[in-house]
Amino acid sequence: MSRFGTFLDTRRRRFRESAWPVLQCALAAGAAFAIAQQVFGHPVPFFAPIACVLVLGISLTNRLRRSIELAVGVSVGVGVGDAIVLVIGSGWWQIAVVVALALLVALLFDVGALLLNQAAVSAVLVATLQPPGTSAAFSRWVDTLIGAALGLLVAAVLPSNPLTAARRTVDTLLAELSEALRGAAESLDASDPETGTRVLERIRASQRAVDAFDSAVDAGLEITAIAPGRRRHRGELSRLRAATGPLDLAVRNARVLVRRAVSSETDDETVGPDVAPVLRELADAVDLLRVDLAGGHRLDGAESAVLDVAARLPRRGGGFSADVVVAQMRSIVTDLLCAVGMDRDAARSAASASRR
Repeated sequence: MSRFGTFLDTRRRRFRESAWPVLQCALAAGAAFAIAQQVFGHPVPFFAPIACVLVLGISLTNRLRRSIELAVGVSVGVGVGDAIVLVIGSGWWQIAVVVALALLVALLFDVGALLLNQAAVSAVLVATLQPPGTSAAFSRWVDTLIGAALGLLVAAVLPSNPLTAARRTVDTLLAELSEALRGAAESLDASDPETGTRVLERIRASQRAVDAFDSAVDAGLEITAIAPGRRRHRGELSRLRAATGPLDLAVRNARVLVRRAVSSETDDETVGPDVAPVLRELADAVDLLRVDLAGGHRLDGAESAVLDVAARLPRRGGGFSADVVVAQMRSIVTDLLCAVGMDRDAARSAASASRR
């Protein structure tokens, strides 16, 4: 597929995955405005939809805890701003006072930069937009609470599928691992260090995929903790959580493997003829694990494929760097067996049971 085709495919998939959360966010923002206006009688409750969008918007792609931090941050900022501006009015020095006090209050909650920044921004908005009179005092703080509460309620009651991001990110991660192993095999077959160098550059950039997978699983588990309708997914997410550590190690070991493969070529080592074929078999096993994990299937087939690779691992590679390549293959096999649920001691034993 061409780069443009890949770009279009990625954007179409992103649209499909985000369409429902985006619709939820839009409808919730309208509902927050209507509730503040019709139920509470606030004529222009612009802080209600703003708070709702901030909370729901970040929950599309980040963990629930960050959404709660945003809700607290915007509420603190607006509340402090309303209280202080009501007393001292609005102006440049009043803005400085409001921001300082909002940040100090937010610091009492022992939170991160996200809440602090949101508290400061919200306080600035209060101090510069529609300075409150006595009749409207704290109405914007109430609007903020309405919007934030509605956003969190929608995130809890009507959340997006917690498996979507987790499955997508594990698919991406294992695709990177598979391509690295195949690229290393191609480089060894062709004795082409330039090919190996390109593969190495790509696998070195794969930590983003590891981190994205880890965050997606955590976010999914948080959704299942608060959304009764999504608790049925907790078992699969727990399985993915157990796989995050081993897959992280597998990718790290793959980086070492590719680097030593390049070294074996630049050092003119004679690499054993069975190293590259077994690398490709290992890549095939990774692809099978990728399909099973991303599809929510049983992992028996993937486990069997990895065990078959373990039995075919060569004992030596043919040189110092090539021996390290074989050792890293064994480590990756161990990591993959742990990812499918095997105890690490048993996985080490299986990875060392080569018949060659």
